[in-house]
Formats: sequence, C-alpha cells, structure tokens
Amino acid sequence: MKPNETVPDSLLADIVIYPVGLLHDWQHFVHAIDRRDARRSLRASLRREWERIKARKWRAAKNYFNGYLAEHAHAGSRCGTGWTRGRAYRDLARHLNSDPRGPR
Repeated sequence: MKPNETVPDSLLADIVIYPVGLLHDWQHFVHAIDRRDARRSLRASLRREWERIKARKWRAAKNYFNGYLAEHAHAGSRCGTGWTRGRAYRDLARHLNSDPRGPR
C-alpha cells in the first residue's frame, strides 16, 4: 500500500486498518483451527444479516459489507471503508483532508 502524499507523516503512524463484517467472518472461517466453531460462527453471522435484510434494517446490512475499516487513533470519529486496505486508507485520507465546514 502506497502512502498518500496528502496525509502528513505524523498522521500515518496512528492509522489502523482491519477487516470487519463479512471479510472478518470469512477470514476467521478460512484461517481458524477449529473448523466446526468457524463454520458455526460464519453461519450465525450470515443468518443474522439475513434477518436484518428481512427486517429492512438497511444500514446495518450495508455495514456488514464494508470489508476493511481504516481509523485514526486521535483525529476524530470518521473512518474510511473499502474492500481493499488501500481503498479504506484512501477513503480515510479523504475524510481527514475534507473541510468539516464544507458541504457533505
């Protein structure tokens, strides 16, 4: 992943990128030692998301498919999302560089 030139080096050290939702559940399923527990956990997560979709809880269902989250430890509560680590990083950089007083 190439660092973005628009984010200062002092901010780069505090950025954490990690998988969430479906990607986290899938990585747990693929890399788990206890296959039975991993399969049960994946099925339970998918069942929970299906129930959210049937209940029309669209925001919760959409958040399950984020992929990766990129967060900065001290620069506010905004985070970047994306299906790749680089996309999540670029989305976070866009949030960090945006003017909070500007239109959203």
